[in-house]
Amino acid sequence: MVVKNEFEQNEIQKLLKAANIGWWKADFKQEVYICSDFLQDLLGLKSDLLPFWDFYNLIRDDYKNRISSEFATIKNQEVYEQTFPIFSRYGEKWIHSKMYHKEKTENGQIIAYGFIQCIDNPETQHSTVQQINELLYRQHSISRSLLSFMQTKDIGKVIRKILEDILIQFQGSRVYIFQYNKEGTSQKCTYEVVAPEVSAQQEWLQDLKLKDTPWATATLKAQRPIILYSLNEMPAAAQQEKEILVRQGIKSLMIVPMASGNKTHGYLGIDIVDRYRNWQNEDYQWLASLANIISLCLKLLESEKEAQIEREYFRDLYIHMPIAYIRFKILYDQNHQLVDYRFIDLNPAFEKLTGKPIQEYLNRKGSECISTIPFDTQLSHLKKIFEEGGYTQMTYQNKAETVYFRVILYAASADEVICFFSDITETFKAHKALDHSEKTLRNLFANIPVGIEIYDRNGVLKDLNEKDMSIFGLKEKKEALGVTLFENPNFSPELKQQFRNKEDMNFELKYDFSKVNHYYTSVQKGIKNLLVRAKPLYDEEGNFENYILIIIDNTDTLSAHNRIQNFENFFSLIAGFAKIGYFKWNPLTKDGFAISQWYKNLNENEDTPMENIIGIYAHLHPEDAQMLIQGYKDMIAGKITSLKKQIRVITSPGNLKWLRCNITVKEYDPAKNNIELIGVNFDITETKAIETELIEAKNKAETLDKLKSAFLANMSHEIRTPLNAIVGFSSLLVDTQDTQEQQEYLSIIQKNSDLLLQLISDILDLSKIESGTFEFTYGKIDVNNLCAEIIQTISVKANTEVELIFGSHLPVCIIESDKNRLTQIITNFINNALKFTSSGSITLSYTVSHNFIKFSVTDTGIGIPPEKQKNIFERFVKLNTFVPGTGLGLSICKNLVEQMGGQIGVESEEGKGSCFWFCLPYIHYKNDNNSVNLMNNSEMNPENAQGRSLILVAEDTDSNFLLISTILKKDYEIVRACNGIEAVEKYKTLSPALILMDIKMPLMDGLEATRQIRALNPQIPIIAITAFAFDSDRQNSLQAGCSDYLTKPISPQLLRETLKKYMN
Repeated sequence: MVVKNEFEQNEIQKLLKAANIGWWKADFKQEVYICSDFLQDLLGLKSDLLPFWDFYNLIRDDYKNRISSEFATIKNQEVYEQTFPIFSRYGEKWIHSKMYHKEKTENGQIIAYGFIQCIDNPETQHSTVQQINELLYRQHSISRSLLSFMQTKDIGKVIRKILEDILIQFQGSRVYIFQYNKEGTSQKCTYEVVAPEVSAQQEWLQDLKLKDTPWATATLKAQRPIILYSLNEMPAAAQQEKEILVRQGIKSLMIVPMASGNKTHGYLGIDIVDRYRNWQNEDYQWLASLANIISLCLKLLESEKEAQIEREYFRDLYIHMPIAYIRFKILYDQNHQLVDYRFIDLNPAFEKLTGKPIQEYLNRKGSECISTIPFDTQLSHLKKIFEEGGYTQMTYQNKAETVYFRVILYAASADEVICFFSDITETFKAHKALDHSEKTLRNLFANIPVGIEIYDRNGVLKDLNEKDMSIFGLKEKKEALGVTLFENPNFSPELKQQFRNKEDMNFELKYDFSKVNHYYTSVQKGIKNLLVRAKPLYDEEGNFENYILIIIDNTDTLSAHNRIQNFENFFSLIAGFAKIGYFKWNPLTKDGFAISQWYKNLNENEDTPMENIIGIYAHLHPEDAQMLIQGYKDMIAGKITSLKKQIRVITSPGNLKWLRCNITVKEYDPAKNNIELIGVNFDITETKAIETELIEAKNKAETLDKLKSAFLANMSHEIRTPLNAIVGFSSLLVDTQDTQEQQEYLSIIQKNSDLLLQLISDILDLSKIESGTFEFTYGKIDVNNLCAEIIQTISVKANTEVELIFGSHLPVCIIESDKNRLTQIITNFINNALKFTSSGSITLSYTVSHNFIKFSVTDTGIGIPPEKQKNIFERFVKLNTFVPGTGLGLSICKNLVEQMGGQIGVESEEGKGSCFWFCLPYIHYKNDNNSVNLMNNSEMNPENAQGRSLILVAEDTDSNFLLISTILKKDYEIVRACNGIEAVEKYKTLSPALILMDIKMPLMDGLEATRQIRALNPQIPIIAITAFAFDSDRQNSLQAGCSDYLTKPISPQLLRETLKKYMN
């Protein structure tokens, strides 16, 4: 009998467990539950005792207060029955708890008995239709948000509308956007939308330190979302964040990062304070999509603000700069001859410099305005601009006011000329004063009644004047030039040392001419008493340059002293103008003189003879050297009397400076072998740089504005066109019952969907490339197989009158490169060729030489005009605007090739065809002897009894499985697995020829299922089909064992081609 009772008890326990029922006993004195084995397992207890408080903490937050209050009344009532959610060891579970008995012991203690049964979640009774409608609404919301973004200039308004849609869709309490500062150290709330009963907090959420939320910051910067059904799901490391959220009364939340490339710059979030919410993957995907759109909006808004700042900066520069600015519109007659011009823009400096109101000139023709320059002369200057390369400059004198202007003219386009001019009156007067001073100084040097000797830093005599020659009995300068100061026999060793010490000296010298016969030849005899003033000279940087000796006879000491003092004053003037070089030169006798700065300006050594500089100009830009040489020839021939030019001096490879050279013929008597040229050169590099920067700044501002407008116009048109077709024909599709029309409409919708998808992909690719975040994945590539696959794939949709040929190639070529990018470039080349080739052939070929592999696509199409070839790889360039395409493909190809270390180009002859080519570094792939050939296995193609191959489709979504089976059921036998576990089991029992594997499935995901099947058969083709489209997702699939990878939405043609590739 006892055995029977034990047996019955065991059976009862089994029945209770099968029914998900467990019993409990409540001891109100000890405040503990005594739990059955089922409850111990459900709640993860280590014993059968469970304190009341511990059980209270297992109850979901929104039910805690009500359930605890209800349970506390058991002492005073006979009925207790409640349904509520708890957190079990198996996740959130809904339970039904009921008291079936209560008793009071002899000592007055109350004991209650009851049971708990696990039940289905009553909150998740949504129908499939509701889910589909919600997904359609969210898809429409994304399209509407993108369209609004393209149609409005108020990006902030679009963002706020998106946040309002999110708040309504989730019935949330608060939706917000936080953005990080540039340093990534703080954050602030930039947008917030709240429900009516929720108070706004944006004002207080500014300049928050990221270090105060370490867990949330680390998660979001790793570009992972934060999705919380309850705050109890937060890890222990998130205690700081949890305390903040608890104070705000938040129960559930979802936050998704906003990123550009691999850098997170903020996040989008939604809070719910009045209830808990079970977030779905669809919720996350929708919110993440909107976050991407908002991120694009914010980046564009930031770019617009920066562009506005630059526009304001250049506008201020335009208004306040001291240089006058004029923009002319060139007017042509019917024969395209320049006949007039119109003033279309003038800045305030024009009015200030000319004293004439801008309104007298604005929008008027040049022929209608009064000017001191004849109109024919004005037109000749304008014509000269276009004849001489679009740029000229000149100095103009307003004789009525004795004002000089420096004028620069350049052609901004064939129809516009820009003019800059500035008042150089003071500079011009300074040059004249300098020229006058130089003449005065030279005359002084020649005629002053004291001897002057100039030695270089090594003590070698470089120059002396006529009086010095007279004092020392010299017939010609050359008899003494080159002698060394330290070898003078009349200088004592102490005096020579003082010279070496660069001392400033005054001394008397008894000069004995009998000692100088070996030093130089002199006609003087005897001894002279000389008074010598010796002074070292330094350049503006303090470097020792020269010795100067001033020598007078001691017979007239006072007079000589005064003369020396006057000369010292003049020589101080030389030091003041040391930065300006000047020279005197007789090209017939090769006699002349130049100060050191003249040599320095020309980047010449001061020891170089002038005849090795003038007429040669080794350091000048070749064009300027030729111009200056021709000018000297014209002055020698008497054709011109002066020369004023700006020249470029090459100071080092790749570096140059600008000089302004003014040269005049002072004396011209070639019959007497006397042509005296005097010239000045001075450095104008800084002035030229300012002029160049002003021109570049103006051009940059105009270019930035044009690029922004062009980009928005192109994108608006390119996106709006396929959207219009998709929306329009979708509406027509609903209204028609004609099958043929439906097929036409579906075909149009499909083509425009592909075009829109390609456009968005191109924009994203271009964005990644330009931001430097584009990822390349290198691996083994069989080039012959790759080319053959591309030819085979494109041949299906190519015009039958065009033959696609795989041309010259190596027998075997295995390289290491990025297969996807290589395919993308070649496919783009061939698709472009198909657009412009109506008959003939298109040939894909490659060659390998000099460590490079060169691919080429040659067609027999219409060819490309020469003037369009240089711009063919620029964005939005299209040879024919009526041919479909975004105009981005070749630009993306160019960027991809250059980032992969290669080059790209085109060769074309109009009417005969084109050859697009690119070359990449040839990286030979090292053979892996352990690699497995997945295509050579006898077990690959098992067939059923009807001779058709069996394909296992692992897909948990009915609509996706219906689409795949509809595409493939005519050619293959299809069997379905609804989760990863079922996929593994059906593979074992059915041995299919190929498996189509969804990645995200319940119970077991596709990656784990692939690994288990690979362990059983490493050679069966497994093709991943998933909505995850990032390169990292593709790499995860291939690493798990997938043979290939297709992304949703599924292209029927691509699916069939991929299956054919692995089934044949």
